[in-house]
Amino acid sequence: MTAADRPTVAHVVTPYLFAMGSWVYGQLVHLRRYRPIVLTDATENLDVFPFDPVYAYEGVSAARKVILCLSKWRVSGGREPYFEHVLSRQRARLMHVHFGNAGVDMLETKRATGLPMVTAFYGADVSQIPRDPIWRFKYKELFENGELFLAEGNAMRQALLDLGCPFDKVIVQRLGVDVDALPFVARRPDATGTVKVLIAATFREKKGIPDALRAVERVRHRFPKLQVTLIGDTLGKPGDDDEKRRVLEILGRLQGTVTWETFIPYPLFRRALLEHHVFLSPSVTAQDGDSEGGAPVSIIEAQATGMPIVSTFHADIPEAVVPGESALLSAERDVDGLAENLAQVVAEPGKWEAMGKAGRAHVEAQHNVRVQVARLEQLYSQVIG
Repeated sequence: MTAADRPTVAHVVTPYLFAMGSWVYGQLVHLRRYRPIVLTDATENLDVFPFDPVYAYEGVSAARKVILCLSKWRVSGGREPYFEHVLSRQRARLMHVHFGNAGVDMLETKRATGLPMVTAFYGADVSQIPRDPIWRFKYKELFENGELFLAEGNAMRQALLDLGCPFDKVIVQRLGVDVDALPFVARRPDATGTVKVLIAATFREKKGIPDALRAVERVRHRFPKLQVTLIGDTLGKPGDDDEKRRVLEILGRLQGTVTWETFIPYPLFRRALLEHHVFLSPSVTAQDGDSEGGAPVSIIEAQATGMPIVSTFHADIPEAVVPGESALLSAERDVDGLAENLAQVVAEPGKWEAMGKAGRAHVEAQHNVRVQVARLEQLYSQVIG
């Protein structure tokens, strides 16, 4: 089947594509039965996530925006008529909207085009945003009008049900990673006995980075050859700067053990996975309710490369790993438990290979992007009917 013969599905994601958006990119480039296009407000990182065609409203000229507004007899708001125009010209059969709040924003376009819409939830859009009563009302409208809603795991699915999503409209659709691009490497200490631990996340409360660093602080004297790399920084969201101050305060006490690098391009992150032995990622529920919703994709990618995982019983993380086999989990904010699990993994390098193999097998079975995208295409066909 040629590209022209395939039905078109419009992926709606803003911006296209944020730095940690590898899991969205995978859903685009591995479609085989459908032809994907992208609708977005703005673009970034196109060198990291090349894709064509991308229709970005920010690229529309001022004059054309005026014409788009006039076509709807309005003085502002050309985005919706622009998207409608693209969807019509591209003969789209379906919209796949990434993030629940974006689904709300696309309801006007859905009504105007009559296209079915699949909305995927990922984290704050199911745990934090709905705390606002106005957004709960907006989600009610979304749940009534959308055809299908995707959750990363059963914890997120239950959260959507608790928000009022109809039982028969929400389904677990696991995120996939490109296992072929993430080679398995059996982990062993290097010749000097150095153990390298990787922490990689945005400086946001739900990522639990202060707990990760406190756990390192508690075990580093028992393991003088422990080396930790922290990759991450803020993204400018409310609360990020406060979290960064907490992180930097603890980092000041860990000089010589922890090396901090700000955000790095995705290909370099994948290289970092291969250069470290253990992945430390203790997510928590933030004070404002924000949570992973599902599970950090970084945990899935780390497992694919054979890294033992030290994490928490949070959201869908217990489904994304094999507790006790590929990962050791502790309760959220239990720094003592987290430190003991970290110490156990660091002290027993003879178990790393078995943990890594268990993680790799789990990812291949549950999170292979080709398998998950093939399942996604079956869902598209069911929705289109």
